[in-house]
Parts: sequence; C-alpha cells; structure tokens
Amino acid sequence: MSIKPLPFVGTDLWRARQILKSWTSLRRLTSDQTDIVVRMIAQGLAEGRKRGFELAVAEGLSASKDYVDELPHAAGAQS
Repeated sequence: MSIKPLPFVGTDLWRARQILKSWTSLRRLTSDQTDIVVRMIAQGLAEGRKRGFELAVAEGLSASKDYVDELPHAAGAQS
C-alpha cells in the first residue's frame, strides 16, 4: 500500500522554511537536504490542515443537527 503525498500550498512552504530556520542544528544542511526537509515539513502542515478540516466538517455537521433539533418548529409556533 503506497501513501499518496498531499499537495501543499505556498504558505506551507513559507512556514516550513521559517521552522527550519529556527532549528539551529540543521543550519549545516546542503541546499538539496534543506529542500527535502522543507518539503517534509510542508507535507506535515498540509496533512494537519486536512485533518483539521475533516474534524471541523464532522463537528459542524453534528453541531448543526443539534442546533436544528433545538429550534422550535415553525409550523407549531404559528398555530
């Protein structure tokens, strides 16, 4: 079973570069190694965003159902 990498966006790459710069022990990496690490960090950010979106959708659906269940029935209120 292969794992498909998620697409990441420019902001993921930008944030990944910021993170990499803050890790002083990794400053000795070559340009190619830096690119690999930045892409790995960006991939992690993309996966986190996807998971967060999935959780938000799941929570939103259940919260919407609860909210609708608590609303007074329009037909009953007008009678």
